[in-house]
Amino acid sequence: MRNARPILFLVFLTPCVEFLTGSTSFGAVVTIPSAAFTFFLLTWPSYAFPVLLIREAVVAWDKGIASLLALGISYGALNEGLLAKTYFAVTPTSPVLGGGAGVWLGINWPWVTEITLFHMIVSISVPVVLSFLIFPASRHVRFLSDRTVRWFVGLVLFEVLGILTLQALFSATFRDLLPLLLLPTGIVVLGIYLARRLPKPEPTRTVRGRFSRPFALILAGLGFFLVTFVPVLAFFPVPFVPDWVPGMLLWKLGVAAAILATIYPIGCAFGAIRFFRRYSLTETETLSLLTGALLIPLTTAIAVHDLPQGDWFAAGVYIACVIVAARRIRARSTADRPSGPVSLATA
Repeated sequence: MRNARPILFLVFLTPCVEFLTGSTSFGAVVTIPSAAFTFFLLTWPSYAFPVLLIREAVVAWDKGIASLLALGISYGALNEGLLAKTYFAVTPTSPVLGGGAGVWLGINWPWVTEITLFHMIVSISVPVVLSFLIFPASRHVRFLSDRTVRWFVGLVLFEVLGILTLQALFSATFRDLLPLLLLPTGIVVLGIYLARRLPKPEPTRTVRGRFSRPFALILAGLGFFLVTFVPVLAFFPVPFVPDWVPGMLLWKLGVAAAILATIYPIGCAFGAIRFFRRYSLTETETLSLLTGALLIPLTTAIAVHDLPQGDWFAAGVYIACVIVAARRIRARSTADRPSGPVSLATA
């Protein structure tokens, strides 16, 4: 029963990213039977089972946030490459890239980079880290037995293979798509390999000086998100960033914009993984970075304010989770309990 709360927390919060980004309509899920059937049969399991497996891997392998980010990359490839297959669609693509200028060999390369890293941060790392902060007693506890892990892996594979089978039966172009599936499959394997190899940071390697202050780290998280996702800011408009800003940066570059949008975010992800591999952060520092990274998705969802879409509902859920995490961290600090790093380096 002690583990039931963090498990329910993960399986509830993680799919909320669908409503936060407007990918799924909350109103349709609760009012239209076919939409509810699709969400609970396909969408919800595609988030719930992987996030539990990723959280289990981080704990079982005794890893930190760097490994969590690597596994988030694997999840992005699983979700968008093997399940939704948006990797191979001309759209969605950012208008600043010239309407599909980045599509080559049947793959939308800028979208591969951008959406994979978005899943790395918002879909996976945010809920797992929040669960560590809100339920610290279970931070080092495995939730799943080895048998249950095998069952969950089997369920994920069953969903992937089931969707592929349906496409093979009803899609005339499925045979052309098969070779392209090597890309997401390779990213999944690479992410898992990196997660196993990445070490935890040394407890003595901490962020010091002004950079360790919460406000500075919030700005750092916000800046990282802005820089990494400039190519898709027009696709996910940001209220406090005018539409012409990303356009001025990339609009007239054409194919060069697509190449830049594909390559440089990979460097941003590498920098983030290297940072968390190098530094051991306190709970407050970790929550500050997470809050900064969430500011753009949250303000975008609030600015859209499409009540049936559920973006306000999802934004409220994320904000409430951040507030609860902050209050619990403060309570532990007031009680003179050590605020150990989320990377588990002090375990």
